[in-house]
Amino acid sequence: MTFEEQVTQFIERHRLIHRGMRIVAGVSGGADSMALLCFLHSRRTEWDLQLAVCSVDHRLRGAASTQDVRFVSDYCRKRGIPFYPRSADVAGYCRNHHVGIEAGARLLRYQAFAEVMQLFRADALALAHHGDDQIETMLMRETRGSAGPARAGIPVSRTFAGGRLIRPFLCQTKKDLTDYCERNGIQPRTDATNCSDSHTRNRFRNSVLPFLKKENPLVHLKFQYESERITEDERFLGELAEKALKTVILQKEPELVKISTSALLSVSLPLQRRMIHLILNYLYTSRQMPPLHQTIHIENFMKLIRSDRASGELCFPGGLSARKSYTFCVMGFLRQKDDSEYDRLIRLPGTTAFPRGFIKAGPVPADFSRTAAGPDCLVIDPDNMVLPLRIRNWRSGDRIRPNGLVHAQKVGRIFINEKVARDQRTGWPVVADGDGRIIWLPLLRRAINFPPETAILKKTCLMLVIQPSEDFGRIQE
Repeated sequence: MTFEEQVTQFIERHRLIHRGMRIVAGVSGGADSMALLCFLHSRRTEWDLQLAVCSVDHRLRGAASTQDVRFVSDYCRKRGIPFYPRSADVAGYCRNHHVGIEAGARLLRYQAFAEVMQLFRADALALAHHGDDQIETMLMRETRGSAGPARAGIPVSRTFAGGRLIRPFLCQTKKDLTDYCERNGIQPRTDATNCSDSHTRNRFRNSVLPFLKKENPLVHLKFQYESERITEDERFLGELAEKALKTVILQKEPELVKISTSALLSVSLPLQRRMIHLILNYLYTSRQMPPLHQTIHIENFMKLIRSDRASGELCFPGGLSARKSYTFCVMGFLRQKDDSEYDRLIRLPGTTAFPRGFIKAGPVPADFSRTAAGPDCLVIDPDNMVLPLRIRNWRSGDRIRPNGLVHAQKVGRIFINEKVARDQRTGWPVVADGDGRIIWLPLLRRAINFPPETAILKKTCLMLVIQPSEDFGRIQE
């Protein structure tokens, strides 16, 4: 089967191109992209294609990169192909945004492609990635510990700039494309940096790829087959994971996801890993950061939630962390709590702020019911209290004697019994009277009874109501 027949069959099998499409080809002037341009141009009449070319000067190789663009421009001009040259200051961008040259160049290149697609009203962007690129990418990602769909390497197609990004040459090798250029009288440009071992991809290309090809000259087809199977399997398992994730998530915000650890552990292990992968995807996207889905991070998270310890914390790259507390786990870009010491007089009546919220003290409502009163309120009779009242943060060694008990309990033990997250404890408020006796552990325990009904009816009593800040309340179980 000829080169043209193999590529056409690959295109038809994956439905990459249909009649009448408007296609932008990304062309650098090298053998790969020139072979793509030549192939698409040769099919323009048969497939009724509208073809345009975008070439990006990354301004990294001085006059050489400028000459690459001019070479592509001349090729297009002679054949009447619309040409869109673009220039990008990759070095400046990388300095300003603190990213590597390869990552910065790719980002700016794809931005240029997207712009030209809009101008040309294109249905697809065609790129010349080939089978050798696929092998290198899959091996690199496997070596780095990528998980999930990333293991599939370079996709045959995906959505891009309102259309599709297609790669018709993934069934071919670099040599196939070089030979195709030679048969069609094309003398492509060469980039000397492609031979340098300073880049990871080049080290795989120069050292690993020759060995694999020696063992199996058609190894690129094996890798492409595996890529497509991984993609299909991951799509199916991903759909199952998304469905199961709905039963696991307790709370979801742009930079925070709270999950039930018991619900997560109740599903199969393969789905657990994929659900974690989906959560990481969601959280990193909220910060517009590239997700680092290394298997080591997912496995460390699995160890955290399977641990017998009631609480624990795990840090991910980019400032993301996970905090386990009893039956739930919070993942996200969690702000540090204000756990500095505080000790403030409570205004009676009035509103008193503290780092985790505020307390309001005012008349007891007419419809007050002792039996319906929640743990967020305390009714006091100021005439029978040792004043002033103070609100301060919990301190190690604090004790309280809850209503109905003879002996005092350590507040720390109450936190454990009530499964209060460890990161919530230090700043947890306690209310003490003028003698320093803790009379109320808001939301958890009271140490004094409600005043008699007669005192409440005389309207001499006050009700204290705590209103925690959102940041304080949302991580509670």
